[in-house]
Amino acid sequence: MSLRFDDPLPSLVAAFDRDEGDGRALLAEVLRQVARVARPYPDAWFALGRRDPEAVADLGARVYTTCARTTKGRFPFSGRTPFRAYFLEDFDGRAIRYHSFYAKLSITRELLRADYAHNLSSDPRLIWRADLYGEIGDQLRAHAERLPAAPPRWRLPGLSPTRGEDELIDVLRAVHERDVPSLVEQALRLGGPRTQSQLCRVLEAVIGAPPPPEVEEPVVNDDVVDRSAVRTAVLAGWVELAEEERALLRAIAAGESYDEVCVRLPQFAHKVAVNRAVERIGARFVERLSAELGAPAASRPPPKVLLDLVLDVLDTIGETP
Repeated sequence: MSLRFDDPLPSLVAAFDRDEGDGRALLAEVLRQVARVARPYPDAWFALGRRDPEAVADLGARVYTTCARTTKGRFPFSGRTPFRAYFLEDFDGRAIRYHSFYAKLSITRELLRADYAHNLSSDPRLIWRADLYGEIGDQLRAHAERLPAAPPRWRLPGLSPTRGEDELIDVLRAVHERDVPSLVEQALRLGGPRTQSQLCRVLEAVIGAPPPPEVEEPVVNDDVVDRSAVRTAVLAGWVELAEEERALLRAIAAGESYDEVCVRLPQFAHKVAVNRAVERIGARFVERLSAELGAPAASRPPPKVLLDLVLDVLDTIGETP
């Protein structure tokens, strides 16, 4: 007698389609699947450049929100939200998981790529590390033998001693050559088989990543800022915010801590969610303020200063406690 496996995912999606309030079990399943997909990705692919539990949970929450709320024009969604499309097309659990989590064009990987692109644009060291990883891969494919494993390891012909990562780094630092092809060869010859990611860590430690860019504190002359223009733009932007976004800004202006915000506004479940929401709201205000001020981009106050101006105006009009 064979056992029949009942995949719960289609019934969870159907329950959500009937009543969006019945989505807790579906959210839990989405978070579980996203955590599994996210496991091999390095820090650079996550919000704030760290793959910690909060960042993975934030990614899972955004996958769930996208599937529930965002209309997608491409196949198989065809102008519907993903959950709605899954229900109407009677997708089985395997198809739902494929399009939501595991395919190259899945919702999860789409958001991961967007976070990675954002992080690359804000930290030149990540670009350097991505280039190093790619150059190492080119050398491995051209000169090394791939061993069947997951993830694959690479070796050179012949016997090689096996060394731990820290020991191998110390050995390579004594090697005169600092070009990537030579270091890849020496790492495999002196340290034994390695994955591409392991080699990237080793070579980064030996070569040394470029220093982080210096961030100068902006000097802003308040006389340059047209306060009436700021007030007009803030008032117009305030009425466009959702109530939960207004509540978040009120809490920030009142000086509440992350923990206090998360308790009072449970839709912002953790620090990463709060940061992302503030960044999103701030970007909308900054865009409106920049247009209202009419100054060239180079001479406009930086986003943090403009957001401080937003909070100042909200305080004066009595919108903050």
